[in-house]
Amino acid sequence: MVKNSLLFTLIVLSLFLSKLHAQDANIWSLQRCLEHARDHNIQLKQAQLNVTGSEVTLAQAKARRLPNANAGLNAFSRLGYFVDPFTNELDQQTSLTFDFGVSSGVNLFTGFQITNGIKQGLVDLETSRADLEQQEYDLALDITLAYLRILQNAEFLESTRIQVGSTKEQRDRTKKLVDAGSLAPADLLQIESQIATEELNVVNAQNQLELSYLALQQILNLDPNDKFGIEKLSLDDPESELLPISAQDVYQYAASNQPSIRSADLGVESAMIGIDIAKGQRYPSVSVSGSAGTGYSSGRELLTFNDQISQNVSGSLSAGLSIPIYNRRQAISSIERAEITLQNAEYVAQLRRQNLKQIIEQAYLDAKSAFSSYSATQRQYRAQETNFQNIEKQFNLGISNSVDYLVAKNSMNMARFDLLRTKYTYLFQTKVLDFYLGKPIGF
Repeated sequence: MVKNSLLFTLIVLSLFLSKLHAQDANIWSLQRCLEHARDHNIQLKQAQLNVTGSEVTLAQAKARRLPNANAGLNAFSRLGYFVDPFTNELDQQTSLTFDFGVSSGVNLFTGFQITNGIKQGLVDLETSRADLEQQEYDLALDITLAYLRILQNAEFLESTRIQVGSTKEQRDRTKKLVDAGSLAPADLLQIESQIATEELNVVNAQNQLELSYLALQQILNLDPNDKFGIEKLSLDDPESELLPISAQDVYQYAASNQPSIRSADLGVESAMIGIDIAKGQRYPSVSVSGSAGTGYSSGRELLTFNDQISQNVSGSLSAGLSIPIYNRRQAISSIERAEITLQNAEYVAQLRRQNLKQIIEQAYLDAKSAFSSYSATQRQYRAQETNFQNIEKQFNLGISNSVDYLVAKNSMNMARFDLLRTKYTYLFQTKVLDFYLGKPIGF
């Protein structure tokens, strides 16, 4: 009996733990969201492919320094009069010939185009890596802000539910006062109308929360029909303005460390090398090539196939010098296009710095404004809360009417929502500034 009871207890405990684990599997921490996105985001995968493509291009550029090697096999069937390539005799009979050969060549000098091509390949590889890093940063920021938006809307929803609960409690008290004759029935109807309005606010807040969940699921490329939740985090209310000394400080750090800026600067460097590559077309080029081969002809009937293969061996070695004199403006046009590419790359770098500066200045100003608004709203909320508490007491005593009560309650509720809004606006903007200061993502 004891054994069966113990077994039953273990089974129940196992089922409970399994259910608890299943519930935990549906709760996503911010770190889990970030790790999932790094492994599954399609844009990141594309950026990783760009890095791989740059590695292939660099390997190809390095291989241009090496000699090439080719082998060939040809077979000919000749009719009528012809000169046998191996006997050098005029022959009229049908003849079958084979020739085999290998060849190789190497460029000794190409106006430094190969060397500069390797340099450009190295720079382009670093550019693609910087682009990948920037996409990872941007994705992490997007996920963090979406996560924070859920926390905000969850707090909004909780606040609206608390409002409904307190108003329903007041309805019960009001009904007693109406039944006792201390308040008019119209006061109870006003409270009922307030409950309907607040319940609508709950529905709207629930919809906003679901939309914010959907936004995060879409970033993570998750099925919105799957169960999904995030960790309930309690974010402290900001007690003081914890901003850097100035927006310029943030910009100076970001301009020196943001991968997007590094990518733009590398683009300028690559374009400068591109000009050197284009100028290389003006230089003479030197190359060396060689070949070796052998063959067989059915016209040499006295020699076997093996004898012919060994006796017909021939080879050549040559060196070439090519001096460009006039190439229909190809070199000049290549240089001009490379110079245009450089100028455009410089504009891209300037625009990225300009956009970065504007984003940081706006985020810094928004954060300062949000904290100022938060501090003012906090004082306003405390005053509205105190006023509401006084009017609520008067209303419960029958001294005040429902209109005064509802005005005070709505004013307090608006102040509470403004307090939440300014709190999260401040948190949003500080997270943006932390991002540009290179601080770890998190709460």
